[in-house]
Amino acid sequence: MRQLSTGRLLLLRVAIGLIAVLVLPHTVVAQTGSGVVTGVVQDVNEAVIPGLEVSLVNLDTNVSQATVTNEVGLYYFGGIPRGNYRISVQLEGFQTWTTNFELQVGQTASISPTLEIGEIGETLEVQGAAPLINTEAMGEADVRDFDRIQQLPLNGRSVANLFNLTPGVEGGGNARVLGQKVGSLQITTDGISSVDRFGGGMVRIPPALDAIQEFRIDTVGADARYSRPATVTLVTRSGTNELHGSLFEVHRNNAGGLRARRREESEGDAAKLIRNEFGANGGGPVRLGPLYDGQDRTFWFAAFEGLRQRQENLTVSSVPTDAMWNGDMSGLVDAQGNQITIYDPLTTDENGVRQPFPNNVIPRDRIHPFAQQLQGLTHPATNDINPLVGNNLETAYPVKNDENKLTLKVDHVLSPIDHLSVRWSRDTRENRTEGGRFGSPANAEAGLGTGRQDVEINNVSVNYRRTFAPTLLSEVLVGVNRSNNSSGTLADATPFANELGLPNPFGVTGWPTLSAEFPAWDADNRNDQALTRGTVEGNLTWIKGDHAIQFGGAFSREHNNVRELQQAQGSHSWNGDWTGLYDPIGDQRVSRTGHEFADMLLGTPSFLSNQFNRGFFYLRNSELAFYVQDKWTVTPRLTLHLGLRWEKWTPFTEGQNRLAAIDPDTALDSFQVVTATGHDMRSLPGVPPAALDSWEVRGLSWVTADQVGMPDSLFAADNNNFGPRVGAAFRLTDRTVLRGSYGEYFWPMPLSQILQTSRINPPLNLRFTTQPNLTDGSGTWTLRNQPNPDNFVGRADVATEGIVDITSNAAQALVWDARNWQDARSQAWNVTIEHEFIKETAVRLSYLGNHGSNLEQRASFNSQELEFNFIERTGEPVVGQRDVLRANPDWNPHYLNRTGRSNTHSAQVEVARRFTDGLAFQWFYTYSRQRTTTDADGFNPGNGTINNTAGNRAVPENHQILGNPSLSYDDRLDLIYFNGTNVPPHRIGYNALVDLPFGRGRRWAGDVAPWLNQLIGGWQVALIGDWRSGFWSSIDPSRRQFGSPDEILLDEDDRMIVDIFGREQRLWFRGDFDPNEAISAGGDLAALVNPDCTQRVVRQLGPSCDNQLPQELSDGTIRLTPVGDAFNTDPRAFFLGPGAWNLDFSLFKHFSLSNGMSLRFTADFFNVFNHPNDVAPDSVTGLQDLSQQDNEPRTIQLSLRLNW
Repeated sequence: MRQLSTGRLLLLRVAIGLIAVLVLPHTVVAQTGSGVVTGVVQDVNEAVIPGLEVSLVNLDTNVSQATVTNEVGLYYFGGIPRGNYRISVQLEGFQTWTTNFELQVGQTASISPTLEIGEIGETLEVQGAAPLINTEAMGEADVRDFDRIQQLPLNGRSVANLFNLTPGVEGGGNARVLGQKVGSLQITTDGISSVDRFGGGMVRIPPALDAIQEFRIDTVGADARYSRPATVTLVTRSGTNELHGSLFEVHRNNAGGLRARRREESEGDAAKLIRNEFGANGGGPVRLGPLYDGQDRTFWFAAFEGLRQRQENLTVSSVPTDAMWNGDMSGLVDAQGNQITIYDPLTTDENGVRQPFPNNVIPRDRIHPFAQQLQGLTHPATNDINPLVGNNLETAYPVKNDENKLTLKVDHVLSPIDHLSVRWSRDTRENRTEGGRFGSPANAEAGLGTGRQDVEINNVSVNYRRTFAPTLLSEVLVGVNRSNNSSGTLADATPFANELGLPNPFGVTGWPTLSAEFPAWDADNRNDQALTRGTVEGNLTWIKGDHAIQFGGAFSREHNNVRELQQAQGSHSWNGDWTGLYDPIGDQRVSRTGHEFADMLLGTPSFLSNQFNRGFFYLRNSELAFYVQDKWTVTPRLTLHLGLRWEKWTPFTEGQNRLAAIDPDTALDSFQVVTATGHDMRSLPGVPPAALDSWEVRGLSWVTADQVGMPDSLFAADNNNFGPRVGAAFRLTDRTVLRGSYGEYFWPMPLSQILQTSRINPPLNLRFTTQPNLTDGSGTWTLRNQPNPDNFVGRADVATEGIVDITSNAAQALVWDARNWQDARSQAWNVTIEHEFIKETAVRLSYLGNHGSNLEQRASFNSQELEFNFIERTGEPVVGQRDVLRANPDWNPHYLNRTGRSNTHSAQVEVARRFTDGLAFQWFYTYSRQRTTTDADGFNPGNGTINNTAGNRAVPENHQILGNPSLSYDDRLDLIYFNGTNVPPHRIGYNALVDLPFGRGRRWAGDVAPWLNQLIGGWQVALIGDWRSGFWSSIDPSRRQFGSPDEILLDEDDRMIVDIFGREQRLWFRGDFDPNEAISAGGDLAALVNPDCTQRVVRQLGPSCDNQLPQELSDGTIRLTPVGDAFNTDPRAFFLGPGAWNLDFSLFKHFSLSNGMSLRFTADFFNVFNHPNDVAPDSVTGLQDLSQQDNEPRTIQLSLRLNW
């Protein structure tokens, strides 16, 4: 039988879904951005008037619609594109009532005419009939119209940069709305998803800015038409009856003071920046000469935007000093002033005792050629700071970024009751970074630390609307979003492993990962993604009496192909054991001996690996939804909303069934993986038999899901996603409304949270390794023995042929709770009062909240028992590998379940003015209290740790806590439930657009001559301002707190300035460092930070402040046991870091030209006051580096736009 291609199969499934949906009732879909115009018609005695004609005309296209009021005087126009309209109401015996208004994206415009007795030929034209405040909605939404999008000072032509102007939104395209996780926000362009399913945020390239007409952000209270707790609805521009268009050029660079220097750029010119953005757009009626005239019927729009940017990105990092490269380790001192001693492995005697290198210097003739070669590829230090305590590298690396964006759109009126709209967008990016990305190369040719990204996004939307009757309206939406993303390094085509003498058994190209203390020699893995989502939506609006009932369904099919070529070119590390001193009592390295970089200089790696990669994930699943929503106009003042939505995401499947799961019910006592029902491991394609044989020899076995009672596809189906949506709006007065809502929402997890960890699951992945420390199985062989020739770079190899010996180390893998898999859930609510207190200006007071549950949560599982707890329990030291401390020494898993939770409470105050009399503005204040157990960024792999202080938190096991308490899982989950670290608790935002009152038609000089008006008239200013408190912050969990927060934290007046570690720094809290290292201080530093480490309020445990505690063994021997990996029960996210503020400002000049043309010149001043925001303090020392800044310096951007 002929096989269908993936693309054809997807189209077939979407077509089937379309047929299925089309047989259902249809409703106007709010996520397309279409709006509603509705109201109740009364006479002057407030009696409703049924049966009268109401017409609605689009003033830009002359497309008209008509309806009649029903028995309760209600009229309704649904599925209305945003635009400028005129509504008219007429009936014999009454004057004709008419008003003009603008319908915004997704808006329900409530316009209720009051007719006066008179002749139908008499017209009563009403100004301002469309209210400023929404008197019928139950939730909160914010709209940015075309003028605000085009004229507010936008630092980078990305629509996502405007998202943060909405109260409660943080993070732009990867936004958290009201504190909810990345992935909970839906983003659509003309109704088709623009979400990157891998990361959960916006697609890698936002749509062209000139192609966006308006956008709307619903932050809370979305009704049953919406799937997620928050939604961004982008609506593209359309053509009109008149030909309009524009050309523009935007430029910025670092010359002539157009870009200021950063703090770090203390000397010389500002880092290079040459940025050009350019484009053209136009639209109008389709005219094909004598063949066709589309006036009033068919309209086109096209937009192109390009970006060409050449800049240098500043990198601040740490690299070995020249002395270190030459073997001189005499300055090897940590932040506490402790000397680190390196030992000569060639002096190791039969008892494992070594002699230190004289004066801590490795002789020149002992430095391996590999290290010398690596030195030539590494950027040298740029200052004399000790790289173990500070950053000694400040340099700028070139970055090249090219983007092209194209949008084409056609709108066609098939008949007075049928409308069709078709749009296609294609956006591309080519980015090249020559350093500073996971490494510090000497130049681009060095390969390490470089980066590249190639992106192509295609988005297609087809929208069809039909009015069957005045009380029956429908809309069908079909579309596809396809996102291709490939990333890697500039070394992807070079066999650097061969050139460095490192193992390369697979003969691949690229830079190998090298780990040896400094963040200098890494590079990103090659990653390829093809993410496809096809969507069909069809629904109906039915008007019955005072009810507007909407119901319908949606079907989406996703084909997400993801490949990460993880370290096939090698991942190698040096851990310091070769130059360390062996402690026979503790069977470990003596504290503050040995160093990773010293091992590297000698050419003696501690770990070598090359990885067989499983290849692409072909992940498949579908989304199905049905809903019903009733908007009940109980009285002209009271509107009720009653709705219910059901969502289902089918369980993930893999196109080739190449998923290997681990059964959490048996993982503690078996070494076994599970494949989907009906697909035995050896039947899966693309898995070398030798890899399976090697794992089988290692002891791994496999079964299918039905054999162990797991879900057939390895993920349980969640069929219970019923989300009620209820709310009310009560118009207290004509200018005041009280509204509130409650709703439940569901969403799927970003794919990054599972794919970036499960890619390593055996046996579909095999990391071939050479580990000298396991030569005798002890894990300490390299501490007790001299290296032999095969232990040095050049001779050291990794065996990959045939059945290989897989080490007895516990195998890494991802375990997910397959039987209890659920979709994330949010319960959200709001109460709001809004009042229009002066013309076109309203104030809003809101309380908003949400509770997140079933969130993806990382937890420890089969972890190593804390060595300290083991000795306390047994009185014996651990012998051999530390994996014996696991319940099952075969597994070293990450564990993912759906037990995470969050709570957010927010208060908002907003004052906003619609553009009137030359002025529009918005000002808001938000207070947010977010607490959560999990808050990983969407593009983050989510691999949590028990001591993580940010979003990637993992629930500890009892034996990871000192004392091994008997806490329940919920109790331990509570231990990592603390303040969110990505949402500031206080924030003020404001923006404004002002026409300056000079020139013709203005307040001053309103009658000047035309030539003079070209000089003094047509000026505008715009601004965006932001102030926020600091983010919730933590002390590094490697340190313990021996005092209350009041004893650790410092008041602002007590934060002295200290010259230490080669920098001017501010002491933010009483951290852990040697105050004697300070050259000067603005006070008694020793009174705040004790020179005696054992007396500091923040320090490591143990008598030597090295996180080692003495323990008495059963034979009476005293042993120093490491406890640095114990769960830290001290408070986290309990103090606020430094706040930040910024003001961007724009100045516009409009010139009127002939034939309806105009020219606009703009000067944008980003960070107009060149105010540097301070970086966060170091979480160990508490020192805030005042030589760095957390924001960009002032940059001036110039642009010119020709409109016609």
